[in-house]
Amino acid sequence: MKRKYLLIAISLVIIVAVGFFAFQKFQSASLAETVILEGQHEDFVVHIQIEPDQDGVRVLRSLQYIGDEDITIEHRSPLTQITINTDNAVFTGSTIKKHLQQGSQYYTQEPLRIPALNKGTHVIYVHTQFKKDGEQIDIKSKGEVRFE
Repeated sequence: MKRKYLLIAISLVIIVAVGFFAFQKFQSASLAETVILEGQHEDFVVHIQIEPDQDGVRVLRSLQYIGDEDITIEHRSPLTQITINTDNAVFTGSTIKKHLQQGSQYYTQEPLRIPALNKGTHVIYVHTQFKKDGEQIDIKSKGEVRFE
């Protein structure tokens, strides 16, 4: 008789656990639509694409050089910092030098993965920082992402 009650109790725990995880999965927010942002400063264009991913969003970042002459830039990691709801970029990595030619598309980092945010609209801040000929260049932009 005790065995029967034990099996019923274990079955109920399993059913409740599965139901809880299924409920959490259906309640989690997801990105409403892909977001594309761009920022430009002279001969440089920063491209950002924010798209849905398995557990949140994936952020693709690149720097495009559209000038006429070959140049070398220096930057710390990350080249492009993404922050959410707070404009507080931090660049702490070691210095990297990169030679760019006209039309170069520079992908400095692996895609950034961000867990799903709460439902609603969030502000995304983009800050790209590097040096060209010793002059620091900051390219900033912002946009909104909506989670449903």
